[in-house]
Amino acid sequence: MTITHLNYKIIVLEAIKRQIIVINPNDYSTNILIEDKSGTPDGLVFNPNDQLLYWTNMGADYDAWDGYIQHCTLDGKDRGITVKMGETHTPKQIQLDHRTNTLYWCDREGMKIERCHIETGKVEFLLDTHEMYLDEDNKNRHCVGIALDILNNRIFWTMKGPPKGGTGRLLCAPFDFKDKQAVIDPSQINVVYDHLPEPIDLEIDYKNDYLYWSDRGAEPDGNSLNRLQLSTLSKKEVVIRGFDETIGFTVDADHQLAFVADKMGHVYQADLQTKEKKVIFTSENGGFTGLIKVSDKS
Repeated sequence: MTITHLNYKIIVLEAIKRQIIVINPNDYSTNILIEDKSGTPDGLVFNPNDQLLYWTNMGADYDAWDGYIQHCTLDGKDRGITVKMGETHTPKQIQLDHRTNTLYWCDREGMKIERCHIETGKVEFLLDTHEMYLDEDNKNRHCVGIALDILNNRIFWTMKGPPKGGTGRLLCAPFDFKDKQAVIDPSQINVVYDHLPEPIDLEIDYKNDYLYWSDRGAEPDGNSLNRLQLSTLSKKEVVIRGFDETIGFTVDADHQLAFVADKMGHVYQADLQTKEKKVIFTSENGGFTGLIKVSDKS
């Protein structure tokens, strides 16, 4: 496939240097949108309704309730706080239901799935995982990645387990996004896959009927980009291997491309057909977390 021009930009969080960086996927030029001073940024999402980027910050102490969520314009000039520090613990990947302007995210050490409306910033707890898997390692209750399957009224999330532990899980549960009082019913949770190396972020590709996830666990199946068939929740496949602490990613379904970020400071472009990948940006002594694409029309 010949690609003449990609009509979007890649936006990635630099967790160690606390930056938001914009990458042009056509020539790989970059510019720093935001430089922060504290905490650890992790997940981000763009809201086309208000033209704002929203990103989570895990705070400075992962054992303390000092997480928060910020927002800014695409030029980085106007910034604000959506969820105040201490209203969430260690927020990770974040998603948006653009129909209701509601943010959804996983709270790792807080052991919860949470949401808030962007206008109020009031945090609602949808699921508390403290009482799950009590006979296992504490980290098996840590929620990390999240995906909103709005077309099929369900939420997917990952519980990564301890580093290189091989006890990660991909789960889903039915969820009524239109119900303002809805919560996740623990009795309705389905473990789609378990004994995964260390699953992290999630993304849905409706066009090709895939649910993708990154995995930063041990090889041979960790440090990878994975997918399964969304409609059947089957046909699990390790798509591309050989990353270095894989975290954030985004999929371009039209051009069969993926952009992947890892904790060791690399952003890759990968061909989902040939399975070839190349580094398009490196942060020396840095590390990347969340990554999304935003249309140039935004």
